[in-house]
Amino acid sequence: MYTILKSVLAAGIAGLYVTSPLTSSWAQDDVNGEVETFVISGSPIEKSASETTATITTLDRDEIEQSGAATLGDLLANQPGIHESSYAGGASRPIIRGLDNFRVRVQENGIGSHDASALSEDHGVSIDPLSAQRVEVVRGPAVLRYGSEAIGGVVNVINNRIPDEAPVGGFAAEGFTMYSSMDDGWQAGGLVDFGGEAFAAHVDAYFRDANDYDTPAAPGTQDNTWVEQSGGSIGGSALFPTGNMGASIAYFQSKYGIPAAESPTFIDMAQTRYQVSGDFDYPTPFLSRISISGGFTDYTHDEVEVATGDVGSTFDNEEYEGRVEVTHVPVGLFTGAVGIQVRSRELTASGEGGELLAPSETRAFGGFIFEEFPLGESATFEIAGRFDLVQIEGTGFTPAPPNGYEFAASRDFTPLSGSAGVVFDLGSEVYLSGTAQIVQRAPDVLELFAKGPHESTATFEIGDPNLEVETARSFEVRLRRHDGPVRIDLAAFYTNFQDFIFKNQTGILCGDDFGSCGIEDELRQVAYGQQDATFYGFEGSLDWDALALPNGGVITVSAAGDYVRAEFDQGGNIPRIPPFRIGGGLGYEDDYVTAEARVTRISQQDDLAAFETPTDGYTDLSARLVYHFDMPNTGIPFEVGLVASNLLDEEARNHTSFKKDDVFLPGRNIRLFVRAQF
Repeated sequence: MYTILKSVLAAGIAGLYVTSPLTSSWAQDDVNGEVETFVISGSPIEKSASETTATITTLDRDEIEQSGAATLGDLLANQPGIHESSYAGGASRPIIRGLDNFRVRVQENGIGSHDASALSEDHGVSIDPLSAQRVEVVRGPAVLRYGSEAIGGVVNVINNRIPDEAPVGGFAAEGFTMYSSMDDGWQAGGLVDFGGEAFAAHVDAYFRDANDYDTPAAPGTQDNTWVEQSGGSIGGSALFPTGNMGASIAYFQSKYGIPAAESPTFIDMAQTRYQVSGDFDYPTPFLSRISISGGFTDYTHDEVEVATGDVGSTFDNEEYEGRVEVTHVPVGLFTGAVGIQVRSRELTASGEGGELLAPSETRAFGGFIFEEFPLGESATFEIAGRFDLVQIEGTGFTPAPPNGYEFAASRDFTPLSGSAGVVFDLGSEVYLSGTAQIVQRAPDVLELFAKGPHESTATFEIGDPNLEVETARSFEVRLRRHDGPVRIDLAAFYTNFQDFIFKNQTGILCGDDFGSCGIEDELRQVAYGQQDATFYGFEGSLDWDALALPNGGVITVSAAGDYVRAEFDQGGNIPRIPPFRIGGGLGYEDDYVTAEARVTRISQQDDLAAFETPTDGYTDLSARLVYHFDMPNTGIPFEVGLVASNLLDEEARNHTSFKKDDVFLPGRNIRLFVRAQF
């Protein structure tokens, strides 16, 4: 069956992406904080983000471009409940409520990123923030649609590479450029959308070039943190009265240095991505909508020694993914959707990477359902379920003296997941929701079959081919108001893991093979294991339009914070957990000017796992000033702005980074940007 499904995907027939809780959109009005509605997949009812049980963080195009971020981790790191791994200038994945890597799914328009970023913190995500129109982070029951690797949350990058409509007037374009002082860096990008009644097309391109960044610590520059990235895409769609069908091809290239490696190293990454999608109204006695999407990616990266140019490791990944989802007509009080998801991945490593991980193949098939129904006039109940069939084939490793031994291995898993939630309308645009879910995750290939050195992370990793399914039991309560002069979003969560899979630093040092462990001292030995664990914490934000001025401007006061605690049930702390963080800001906005100053205090982290060291706290002062205007005689909208971070130029380290003892975060940075829309 897997072979048949894989062939179907290769032909570009199978797959799905639907506007869903994961592709919801809420955007604040420029002045008064009013919020647009969005359409939940599985329900034809338009809702605001407040009216769903999903916990959604959204960044729009303005925020993406003004951030100047080279990675998704850097882009999202200041959002409540989200941090970053910050391993290298070109490699930083989001960390959601203390969970990362195989528990956070990164995707573009509903299809996975299909890279090697979850395997190791030095591997970058193959999606550049400049390619995004919007980025959403979703936690809660909605993530069951996208697989068990979304147990911590989903980061969904949304763009118009496969357009579903033509721009008004048949043409739209945008150009953008930014300079950053800390690394003498330049980035620029542009996009064009055009079309008519029967078709729509999209083209985009971007590049980024930055040197090693400055820090306040001696010698003043963090060595080997340079970044070079570029990419682009072309796509188009046929438009019909009942829907659309389209395809795109995208290319991403990234080179970046690995700081504080045993020997200076850089990664040379490239990915070609093919994607199709279609969305059709399908009025029948049973169905109201059907959507499909699918993708194939060809990814490779080399880990290259700077001094010699020799390639130490190469990772290749070929991956297919597809989805089909149908929305049914209301059945009694129920509205909802059902669907299937299929995925196939062939991951190959060679050189030193081959010593870490032998070639492997992962095949997965899943089915899911999402339903909602009203509970009276002021409450809605949501329920979701998912099953997966996962087969992983690779080479297991047993660390027996003198050098261990390898054996062919194949594991089959059947994760089962379910969730339920209810959201109450308390009036005055205030909503209270509660969710409960049980989510299971199959171990990933590296957790099962790692078997050797990884020079870039300075670790010697040993997988466990006998790992079992990981189970998370989660509860969350959320209070929110996204409309009006006072906007709040507060959430508290509790998750208990049974058989939590983790990297255990053993305290043993190794060389390049198992026989060297305990003798040589080049690499830290890390062994994957399982223990029961508990995560709990909170996150929240407050925005108050405190004063409306006669010129139409508004002064806004804001505050935000987050906290997560993670412990093994048998005692001891889980490593690399973010510290408590709290901050506030003051802003002003009118039709022409946007200004904001914000201060955030990141606390010391001294809740440490074995072999961890404490991390000092620091204060981050940031600011931005943006001027919006129309170019005389042409009417072309322009934006010019300054964005500043770490204005106090404090020495700062990120506790969630594997390199935090050796690598400082960037020092004071001033960014100048210009954007024009046509």
